[in-house]
Amino acid sequence: MPMMARERQTVPCRDMALSSSLSYPLFGAAASVYSAVQRLRDSAYRLGMLKPVRAPVPVVSIGNIVMGGSGKTPFTMYLAQLLRERGYKPAIISRGYRGTYQEGYLVVAGDDSTAPTASPDQCGDEPFLMASRLPGIPVIVARKRILGVQASKMLFHCNVALLDDGFQHLPLHRALDIVLISGGEDHMFPLGNLREPISALRRAGVAVSTSGDSGVPPKVRPFLHHVPLFRCTQRIVGLAAGPSCPAVPPTLFSGKDVVLVSAIASPERFRSAADSLGWHVIRHFTFRDHHRLSESELDQVRRAAKDLPIVVTEKDWVKLPPWFTERDQVRALRIGIQLEDERGFEDVLLAGIAP
Repeated sequence: MPMMARERQTVPCRDMALSSSLSYPLFGAAASVYSAVQRLRDSAYRLGMLKPVRAPVPVVSIGNIVMGGSGKTPFTMYLAQLLRERGYKPAIISRGYRGTYQEGYLVVAGDDSTAPTASPDQCGDEPFLMASRLPGIPVIVARKRILGVQASKMLFHCNVALLDDGFQHLPLHRALDIVLISGGEDHMFPLGNLREPISALRRAGVAVSTSGDSGVPPKVRPFLHHVPLFRCTQRIVGLAAGPSCPAVPPTLFSGKDVVLVSAIASPERFRSAADSLGWHVIRHFTFRDHHRLSESELDQVRRAAKDLPIVVTEKDWVKLPPWFTERDQVRALRIGIQLEDERGFEDVLLAGIAP
């Protein structure tokens, strides 16, 4: 069930303390085991016991070490556009999380596609979104990423591959590893939100802080002293009736009551963006990341909003049925990024993928 943004579930302090005292040792032990497994895997590749496969084109990974959203998809789209403007022919390779495809790889969009040729169910919502927003840039999903990279070279003659969420995909050799630092790096899963120990950041070739003014956490800095560090901020592009449609200024709803709907890892970012635009958010329906809203859930949203504007994320838009998205009151908030020292970052990027 969705939860209104202003609702908070209360738990008696005594029960909360008891629950924490009982679960902490269990989660702590599990986190230690998980950390050891990840360190062992990392060491196996670092010491040459396991060897990554080299691709026919330079590979750049964009990833992080935390679970959940840190802006990987917007940053991947930014990189693809940047490389195309510099004369490269990039392809985006994704795992296609929750996609139903069974093939070794699936072409979501080719270099002559004006719209995705696969559905969000087949390829996953993020690849579908990227293919919708970047016509002419091939997007391929493959659980074994080397197959997607090889297909991009064979089918579309691409000369650089971008791995969306690829920092942990060690079986494939990368020319450059770009790691995004969210500022929320804490403890290993399940005690915290880390996919890997913070020491895994030593693999990074470039670090980009996405946390705005908060910068890089002190405990993370020692593992990034060897790489150039850049900063990027979220940029609100506008409101659109879908990923392939032009955006209008987000000030359209300034001072107006709106209803938000999101099924993303960091709904608080979506809410903060709405607040920064001067919207009056009267309800925010939040669901777990990648959740596909049912007909009854969407009907609940529609009834709660009545005639008010309904704003969703672009990632969620691609999974919504036409009967909902074709309503005049429904719009998607388009987000981009603004990178500080773009020229310096470009120099590092192009040097990394040079022959």
